[in-house]
Amino acid sequence: RKVAIAELTASLINDGDTLLLDGGSTTYELAQRSVGRPMQIVTNSLPVATVFTRSEETDVVLIGGYVHARSGVAIGPYSVSMIQQLNVQRAVISVAGITDRGVFNSNLLLVETEKAMMQAADEVTVVADSTKFNKSSLALLCELSMIDSIIVDDQLEAEWVKTLQLAGVEVHIAAVGAQTEPTA
Repeated sequence: RKVAIAELTASLINDGDTLLLDGGSTTYELAQRSVGRPMQIVTNSLPVATVFTRSEETDVVLIGGYVHARSGVAIGPYSVSMIQQLNVQRAVISVAGITDRGVFNSNLLLVETEKAMMQAADEVTVVADSTKFNKSSLALLCELSMIDSIIVDDQLEAEWVKTLQLAGVEVHIAAVGAQTEPTA
């Protein structure tokens, strides 16, 4: 699922774009599929930044701050301060859960950092596989109406597609097909 979502997301990004990628397995898959493209990448994820160091065509800006040990993601007030100085065309954010109340993540400092990412972006894209729906987590990131677009796999229930569209979210469905899912 994550591979299909990453491939569709990569196809929606234009060469020359400035993107802010947060950490997560789906954004990591997106990074792997974007190496070698001429664009600017801003990220708070050490694993995502490392992927792009193989590419001379891609400029990388690494956000600093407290690095969360499990995820390798910089979060907290230093990260937020740095992000507030930037502007990007699109923020691509992965999440832990989505309900009718909105989008959730599991770490309070991560959510504060992602809120700053959303404010720094002209457009906010969420990447989430269908297993994240009908699940909440510790901290609410935003209401559904704050998301411009979402890329999700084709296992998402039709009722959710309608709910997202009614909230003003552009829904992109990635066909899973016969792809092999990497273990997370």
